[in-house]
Amino acid sequence: MAREFHGRVVIGIMLVLIGLLFFLENHEPFNELIPSFIYKWEFFFILFGLLFFLLSRNKIAGIIFFSIGLFNLVPELWPLVFIFIGIYILIGFKGLKNFSFSGPNDNVEKDKNYLEQISIFGGGSKVFLSDNFKGGNIISIFGGSEVNLTGSKLAEGENILETTSIFGGSTIVIPNDWNVITDVLPIFGGFSDKRKRDPNQIIDTNKTLIIKGVAIFGGGEVKSTI
Repeated sequence: MAREFHGRVVIGIMLVLIGLLFFLENHEPFNELIPSFIYKWEFFFILFGLLFFLLSRNKIAGIIFFSIGLFNLVPELWPLVFIFIGIYILIGFKGLKNFSFSGPNDNVEKDKNYLEQISIFGGGSKVFLSDNFKGGNIISIFGGSEVNLTGSKLAEGENILETTSIFGGSTIVIPNDWNVITDVLPIFGGFSDKRKRDPNQIIDTNKTLIIKGVAIFGGGEVKSTI
């Protein structure tokens, strides 16, 4: 099975490639060997989308970036958007109900251990219930969402919840007694931990939720119920 990387690794690779390209542009004879279209923003969107799609578990973010770059670089391909959306609806891929293109999307999911929440050009809220929560993915692209985990129980060991916020954001509400570590990389954005700790609260360190990811021109926050 191919190894999956977290979004922050993809960001790191992308920054290295961008720096390398601009470095080569300033030095002969490399500047004459590199095509000029590579330095257009559309190309970087395409490259970023491919990296996300191939290396990260957040395939949707990769598709969005790749599509924006490709359709702006080659405007004649815009009609394909409607074709792809139509095929997507007809086939009815699993998980279609998780998309939120506009308006609220309030729902409750029970007896699932992994969270999958995607908000694109819209937003909503979700109450997620699990007796053995093991993490998952939250993707917010030009939109936002709130996920309430207060009715869930954390699984043993380390559980990873990856967030990707691109021109959007997410709010995660967690139980007061969870041991939570935030490790989100902000790029022209931010991610804050707004939990209010009770000094008398007993924390089970054998169960840990690690929140990882990236916030690009977006952000998010972790809150508790107190």
